[in-house]
Amino acid sequence: MDTHIIDLVAFDEILKVVNLIIIDDQNWETPREHIDMIQEKILSYVAFIENGTLKKKYPSVADLDTIIKVIFEYKPTEEGIKFIEQVKTVLEDTGYQLEFINYEDTSI
Repeated sequence: MDTHIIDLVAFDEILKVVNLIIIDDQNWETPREHIDMIQEKILSYVAFIENGTLKKKYPSVADLDTIIKVIFEYKPTEEGIKFIEQVKTVLEDTGYQLEFINYEDTSI
């Protein structure tokens, strides 16, 4: 996982939101390293929004709400789930929307 690249930008015209999607295809064999990578990736996405790059690259959607979505290929470990809950709370408290999706069973 390259932590400094935006994986996917998707516009939902029905809901009028911009989805910034992180594709996490890493397994959870080393949970601490995995958590560090996800954290760095999420921070890169927040910077992409805050530094104005999103608005500069996509001016037609500059006024839409933005959701950061993380799609996991593998179900997170218990440690990973705790991290997810913490980071979601912190980001939502600062005004960001964050969603996590487990590809295997679409729930976490």
